[in-house]
Amino acid sequence: MSTLKLGDVIDVEDRDYKYGTGRLILRVTTIGSRQRRADGDWVDLDGLELRPDGTQLDVHPRHAAVRATALRNQRQPWTRP
Repeated sequence: MSTLKLGDVIDVEDRDYKYGTGRLILRVTTIGSRQRRADGDWVDLDGLELRPDGTQLDVHPRHAAVRATALRNQRQPWTRP
């Protein structure tokens, strides 16, 4: 995805976001600041967590700091290429 926008869905592994474990699929509702850290650039995001089939997991948004490089070339995780 060239430019992240509200409503986009990201699908990242646990090494590419803070703080959690396992795969994270998130429909973005808020795009926060970008931070440069020793281990790269990170973007603060809020969103609704989704299951792999695209259905919503919870009604409460969750926060995640996501590695900026992990946001490239995203696609809808439940569709086939």
